Amino acid sequence: MSTSTYHERSSATSNATSPEQAGDVSRRTLLAGTAAATAVAAVGPIAGTAHAQGADINSKKDMMAFLALSSALTGVRLAVLAPEFTQNKTSFLDSDPGVDPIQVKNNYFAFVNNKDAATFGKLLQIARDHDQSPQDIIAGVNAADDTKFLARSIVLMWYLGSWYDPKLLQGNAAPGTAAFIPSEVVSATGYTQGLVWQIARAHPMGYSNLQFGYWSREPDDPNDPADRSNVGVITQTIP
Repeated sequence: MSTSTYHERSSATSNATSPEQAGDVSRRTLLAGTAAATAVAAVGPIAGTAHAQGADINSKKDMMAFLALSSALTGVRLAVLAPEFTQNKTSFLDSDPGVDPIQVKNNYFAFVNNKDAATFGKLLQIARDHDQSPQDIIAGVNAADDTKFLARSIVLMWYLGSWYDPKLLQGNAAPGTAAFIPSEVVSATGYTQGLVWQIARAHPMGYSNLQFGYWSREPDDPNDPADRSNVGVITQTIP
């Protein structure tokens, strides 16, 4: 076996103590360390972050899975969550979620995906597998704690426009625990578009799109089947 130039040089200078050799070793160490750090930086985000497995907000199928999931969890018609939704009768997941002036569904999708993309991906897969069955979606969601409590956060987000940490919800779910759970407003749009306001026929402080004088009328009861004003809001089916 031939001896490389590098090995010959190393043998000839093994006992040398010149500044050149010390500098050469220092440079090699520095270069090796830099290469290693670069490798870690390149591989780390792929192997270690949830965003590598995240859903695509630009994918209509991912958005439709999110809407199917949200409709099943909230009990609210999908067309309320996505006003410009157009159903594909052949393949539900190939339906068009539509583009509406408010786009709160996009805000919520992006927010959840940024919080916990890996678990969010599991929830979307459950919705894909059972896109026409709210009961099966709910059963699948409740099968594991990670999906169950993220789903609860999603429900609260749709209704209140605020985010409650799933881990805090889980910690507060045990019997005998009833601590205050802090929240954060998802966005200005989320604040004004909470489902609780639509169902109660009310509005948050500082904002209203209701007709002037609405306060003079009795509020609607979303649980009253005779109240036709709520048709199209509460549902047990998808869409």
